[in-house]
Amino acid sequence: MFRKALVFPCALIAGTSYLSATLDSSFAIDRPLRTLAVVLLLSGFAIIAHGVLASRFYSPQLNNSYTAIPLSDGNGNGNGRMGSRDASPLGDERKGLHERRTGTKALAGLLLLLVLTIWGRAMIHQRIVKDVECTAPTSVALLPLILAIFHAWRGSDAQLIMLYRNAKVPLLERAMQFACHESTRYVLPSFLTFVSSLWVTSKTNALRSTYICPLVNSTTSVILWLQSLGFLFDVVILLVLYRLLSEGSTNLNNIGGGVKYGYKIHAMVGSAFVISALELLGTGVVAYLAFPEHREWLMSPSPEYTHALLVLSFVVSCTIVSFLNTVQLHGVMNTSLIVNFSAVYAQIFQVFRTGVAYEFPPLSTSGTVLSLMALTIALTLQLIASNTTEGHGRHKVPFRLGRQQAILVTLVLSILLVFGLSHNSTAQSSPVTNVHPITTLIRQASVTHKQWSAQAHASRSPPEAIRYYRERYSRDPPPGFDKWFRYATLRNSLVIDDFDNIEDDLAPFSSLSPAELRRRTAQILAENNGLGGISIRSGRAKVFTNVPGTHRWLLDGAIRMIEKFVEHLPDMDLAMNLNDECRVAVPFANLQEALTKRERYSKYKSLKPSIDFSANRSSTWTDLADVPKDTTSYLRDVGFNPTFKLYGSVACPPDSPARRERHSKRNICTSCAAPHSMGVFISNWSASSSPCHQPDIANLHGFHLSPSAFGGTNELMPIFSQSRASGYADIRYPSPGNYMDKTKYEVNDQFPDNPFAKKENTLFWRGKTTEGVSAGSGAWKGMLRQRLVHLLNNETRPQVILLPHSKASRRLNYIMEPPEKLKRHMSIKVDVGFVGEVERCGGADCTDQALEFYSQPPVNFKQHWAYRYLFDADGAGFSDRFIPFLQSNSVVFKSALFREWYEGRLTAWKHFVPVDLRLHDLWSSVAYFGGYGDGKGGKRMIGTRDEAEDIARESAEWARKVLRKEDMEIYFFRLLLEWGRLTDDNRGEVGYRLQEV
Repeated sequence: MFRKALVFPCALIAGTSYLSATLDSSFAIDRPLRTLAVVLLLSGFAIIAHGVLASRFYSPQLNNSYTAIPLSDGNGNGNGRMGSRDASPLGDERKGLHERRTGTKALAGLLLLLVLTIWGRAMIHQRIVKDVECTAPTSVALLPLILAIFHAWRGSDAQLIMLYRNAKVPLLERAMQFACHESTRYVLPSFLTFVSSLWVTSKTNALRSTYICPLVNSTTSVILWLQSLGFLFDVVILLVLYRLLSEGSTNLNNIGGGVKYGYKIHAMVGSAFVISALELLGTGVVAYLAFPEHREWLMSPSPEYTHALLVLSFVVSCTIVSFLNTVQLHGVMNTSLIVNFSAVYAQIFQVFRTGVAYEFPPLSTSGTVLSLMALTIALTLQLIASNTTEGHGRHKVPFRLGRQQAILVTLVLSILLVFGLSHNSTAQSSPVTNVHPITTLIRQASVTHKQWSAQAHASRSPPEAIRYYRERYSRDPPPGFDKWFRYATLRNSLVIDDFDNIEDDLAPFSSLSPAELRRRTAQILAENNGLGGISIRSGRAKVFTNVPGTHRWLLDGAIRMIEKFVEHLPDMDLAMNLNDECRVAVPFANLQEALTKRERYSKYKSLKPSIDFSANRSSTWTDLADVPKDTTSYLRDVGFNPTFKLYGSVACPPDSPARRERHSKRNICTSCAAPHSMGVFISNWSASSSPCHQPDIANLHGFHLSPSAFGGTNELMPIFSQSRASGYADIRYPSPGNYMDKTKYEVNDQFPDNPFAKKENTLFWRGKTTEGVSAGSGAWKGMLRQRLVHLLNNETRPQVILLPHSKASRRLNYIMEPPEKLKRHMSIKVDVGFVGEVERCGGADCTDQALEFYSQPPVNFKQHWAYRYLFDADGAGFSDRFIPFLQSNSVVFKSALFREWYEGRLTAWKHFVPVDLRLHDLWSSVAYFGGYGDGKGGKRMIGTRDEAEDIARESAEWARKVLRKEDMEIYFFRLLLEWGRLTDDNRGEVGYRLQEV
């Protein structure tokens, strides 16, 4: 019995803690009705099976060896009073048992009520999940307290009430009676647990995501009303289950026919779960028949969802069985408190391990410690009350603390806890001191840029360039390298040696044979799905005839670049992406296999003469007319749909958060930002776009939410794109839009680019709603551009900002401030907005956006030069404004998912101010450069305008040196030489060599 008394509570604690820590991040939450149906169904079967098996193996001799439970309910469920020492005789016990049984009609009514409320609660939950970003903090923590009060009311007797009302009885004695009596002993621990959970919940929910909860429609009020209604349903479900389980557990702890009756009650509860599940499944059948457009979604769950659903169902079923066995041992109320304690402990310890350095998120460590202390005291009070109550009939673990010992243990535990956590908090917060993280990041950026630029142009002659190439890439340069070097040096290129972007982009393709690369190029061009072809033959480049006129300019621009050096290129075909979005997302296992099997060139052959490209290359490229028409299509059109699971995260390792977790749209995922951040600020610009540690960005960009024209593939296809998101394998090349000055930096008398100090002290952005398509699904609420405009114009919820602790203190703290206060006290004016009508939308999404965002009048692009601070954000793909912005005398704030050919040439915090895709760092960055203060002795930050001016000057000078049209040509030239070698049948031998190197 000792083993049973220990195993089931421990299993219950483990299951509850696991669910509390992982439920919100489970993929099973993505389809709430289906998940609830399956979990209820399997849990119901588990409860029924438990009842059947337990009653079959029940041994009355075992029960007779223990003291019978008196009707005073030592089990924590009855109406007895403290101090009753006499156990009831067996006959009286059976009589009392028989009297306590619920009638058949009443029992049927309770079960019917349970089924209906579970179904109704599931439907409410499904609606709330759809707009979870508008929810208020949950009231789940209040349920155990309500249950404890209900239990106290149900179990109170006249003698106890008279004791409480008797003024002659000392207050301390009345308090002790209240804390230790069977009926009321759960109230105080439940209250302390509620306070602890409420504090933790309020703090963890304070950092709300920038995912939009619209102000102009009724979504917020509807969700709040549904939350209140759902809470009432929760109360009804809880009280019905309490009534049934308490009766069942009381009978289970008595001998005779009561045992079978108790297990029968459990089986009925399981049956109610099964019936509720069948109701939900029936609702799914109706949805399948009524909404044909959702049939594919209903019938094609992702592998991640299926795995998460199976895990969740198994854990819930095991936890419920452990709960029922623990109820048999310790009663419903004690078991409920075990569940409550476990859940809140898991929440608190999750708070301690969540967040990033430099005291973010802004959670009070002292408050968390007090919350943990309150929970520990509640647990100890419960242990003391349980061990001082007379008349126990349950089978207890043979270890009992006296009251004094329990109090002593609690005090010692609390002291150790406070000391340990306070010490840990001090150690973690010490790096902050008085130095602003941006100051540190700017200093680091200067060092990083100096190191990069030194190694990027280390060679000064062809022999040095070849030596650096060999050392860097462990092979000879491609044929034509001498011509490329001459081309680059004649155009004063500051980048000669660092072309790691080309190496990274082409690395997986070296696993494919030259013939296979040529075949795949012809295949995808023949599909004619958003791709256009460029053919290079005998030193001339031309466009394939299957290019639509609307996109012809893009290929014409690429050819204009190529024509500068085409005479030095071998014959080849190029598959050019005509869409803004990238296309190639290779699953992790396939990508790793490709990188493992990539061709490892033998050590450079310095003793051999140079070997040029093969002479017969033209004949090796397949004519599009010869491509079989019945071959399987590689590209799949999935525009207007979420792409993160099928494409955006498939390149991540299977154990990465992006593959194992999902994140709610409600709160900021601080643990997602931690790997690339210092506090709220980006410390690693390249990593900030990686999806692998950021499952939450699935809901924070139009490309992942609902791209407008996305034809993707999971095969390694050689597609050249102007940009790509991290996790994609497109081959990047310089944008023809930038090369042809589609968006150009130019000034005139009407729109001069004044020195930084003479510009308007404003953060400025104008754009259109063209990041993605929101065709009625509400996807616009997560798109970067919409979130930017909403955050700076419409947001009403408090936002985090890093400010000095006080006017007299230099120590910095993250605090929460209302947006209106931020805008009022920020020295930099914010002016962002959409221009023109809402585009790329459908249904109610058009109306909602039109009402939510005030349309600004169109502006001349050159008007941007009037402002000190310019914001740059992605559109459907990369932003072609970025280079002109850098060339101006303004500071560029940039938030982006896509990366272009020049990645690495620019250094964040040296040439631009990086902004996280969550935008939670924007207010703090603006305050750092512009300053903040209310002028009334409150919190005040002095702006660092000199540092902002340095960034503006450095970015303009550097962009004019490494982002010129000549630099685009040089990059493209080298890229096509490398591509020429990859597609040459003799690629293992071809190369440029100098004998004296």
